Amino acid sequence: MKISCPKCNASGSIPDHEVPESGRFITCPRCKEGFTVTKPRPGNDVYLVDTCPSCSFSTFGDETFDTCPKCGIVVKMFVERQREEQRLKHNQELLGKKLNNLDTTQPPPEVSANPVADFIDQLHPANLIGWGVAAVALLFLVIGLWGIIGYDSTRIQALLMEERDEQVSGFYVFLHYGLLHWLTLMYGLAALTVSILFIKRLKRALKAMSGLLWATIILVPLSYLISFVNWILAPIPHTISGYLIEILNILFMSALVGIPLYLLERYLYERKIISVVKL
Repeated sequence: MKISCPKCNASGSIPDHEVPESGRFITCPRCKEGFTVTKPRPGNDVYLVDTCPSCSFSTFGDETFDTCPKCGIVVKMFVERQREEQRLKHNQELLGKKLNNLDTTQPPPEVSANPVADFIDQLHPANLIGWGVAAVALLFLVIGLWGIIGYDSTRIQALLMEERDEQVSGFYVFLHYGLLHWLTLMYGLAALTVSILFIKRLKRALKAMSGLLWATIILVPLSYLISFVNWILAPIPHTISGYLIEILNILFMSALVGIPLYLLERYLYERKIISVVKL
């Protein structure tokens, strides 16, 4: 390592291994000034080696240097220059490959279609959920439209008046026999919209699908409860076995529909779903 006297600026060198970590006290041979020499602490920008990368000079020991004492090359600058030359050479090779592969006289090669790969890609769970909900939505649309087309309030009102021997309003007929068809139709439209958003994997599609499933889980037992109340209020004889059958029917249908939909709603937040559907 190079040293210099802080008083007379006389310079010289001393092997690194002769300087301990705590430093070494030296007396200047010119002005007799005493001073302590310590090893410099290498920073992140200093390259310390024991063999010169340019002239192959080596200390053959623990002594290291950042400037070659033989040829005077700065190790850091030499290494960085080599790296820059390698980077430029690599870029030129890549540019040459691109120019060689570019042939404007020939049409671009046609990508061969792989129907098996396309089919497997379509079997992604996100696509299966979206298309499954779309199929159910279309079923509800057909049922709702069929019910609306076949709904005849006048005929139903006449039949109810014959059975009950009392006046029945048109609003009562619509509320009990016509409203369900419209609700079915609107539910089908909503489910179809959500399924399209989910298939296209648009923003908020995951939350919309989750909301649709929760709405279905709640509406199914609610609709059966309303039917149960209407059955109780109807002027017909009721038995204990009839009550039990209706209650068991509500519980069974709620579990039959609610449990799978709840599991599906939890499955929506699996990594394989949220990784392809944008939140």
